[in-house]
Amino acid sequence: MFLTRVLNAFLNARKTIFGRTAAYGLLIPIWISKQCGRIEVHGNVPSSQQVVNTGILFIVNHPSLIETIALPALLSPWRWSNVKTAKQPYSLADSRLFGRHSEWLYEHFRCIAVHRHELSSAGKSWRTARTCLHILTNNGRLIVYPEGGRTYKGTQWHQYGQRMVRTCNPTIVRMAQHANATIVPVWISHGDCTKPQSLLQGYYKLFFQEKLIVTFGAPILFSSSVVTGLEVANALLRTAPVAKT
Repeated sequence: MFLTRVLNAFLNARKTIFGRTAAYGLLIPIWISKQCGRIEVHGNVPSSQQVVNTGILFIVNHPSLIETIALPALLSPWRWSNVKTAKQPYSLADSRLFGRHSEWLYEHFRCIAVHRHELSSAGKSWRTARTCLHILTNNGRLIVYPEGGRTYKGTQWHQYGQRMVRTCNPTIVRMAQHANATIVPVWISHGDCTKPQSLLQGYYKLFFQEKLIVTFGAPILFSSSVVTGLEVANALLRTAPVAKT
């Protein structure tokens, strides 16, 4: 029994060390890229003085994988930890973002896993929904991607000018309305969103090819509680001001 406890403690310590190393290994280049002008941020994030006693839901388009890491890092510069505080954002991410059996890494990236592949995903999805609702009702900040995956994976798209999103799921927006949360649209621009790319390819493109442009729109109010996917898509396409490259 003693050896079992020692072994478990050793394995947990190793996971913690590896997780923090992996997190900072991916987060520090994002912060450096911001300082070097490789990441441009337009618009303003609502301050705590503007948003009182309410959570914030950031709805974001999903052209690549890198924004899953970059956006939470940009909202929490140089203060990253796995301590549960309302000031630091959580984000929804596919349960296979870092490969299979990688969910133990998610707490280090402040990610909440979304299960789309497992046969037992229904129960896990319910737990994910409860976690999101808890964050929003406790004045936390949550980043979600209503497209339900990267843009290029869609079968139907909505377009406005040069912007394009796939069909959006309004469920999380309705949940935010129920929690009386502030809803902020965010537009990510990072080159061609119609082609797949890995997380490492996204970093390479950020460093050597195209800047990552993040545009925060003004908080929005939907006309009714029965929000449709089209309204969510239009919020992404139209509400956030177009950033000049």
